[in-house]
Amino acid sequence: MKIFFSEYFKKQLKKLKKKYPHVKEDLLNTIEEFDPDNEISIGRSIYKMRIASRDMHKGKSGGFRAYLYMYVKKNLLLPLSIYPKSATESITENELKHHFDRTIEEMVYFL
Repeated sequence: MKIFFSEYFKKQLKKLKKKYPHVKEDLLNTIEEFDPDNEISIGRSIYKMRIASRDMHKGKSGGFRAYLYMYVKKNLLLPLSIYPKSATESITENELKHHFDRTIEEMVYFL
């Protein structure tokens, strides 16, 4: 499955990278092992992943949370949002919808 990083998502990563320099590598290592059967399904092909952070020296439970959209027709995995669990326990359905809409807007232009 290919991974598509929207500019919107890249901005989120860039902000996090200032405080957590290895966030992108941590994310990529985890996404490469993505298996929908082992992740939390939110519904509508959206999954919540736990990501260990080398910078926080915490495992998956204290690291990052990322929401991913699995676009089966195009064999794509689209990261929607990422945040450190220490800052936010979870995001609301409206926030998730906002991240999804922003990502899909960009995807339409590239695919």
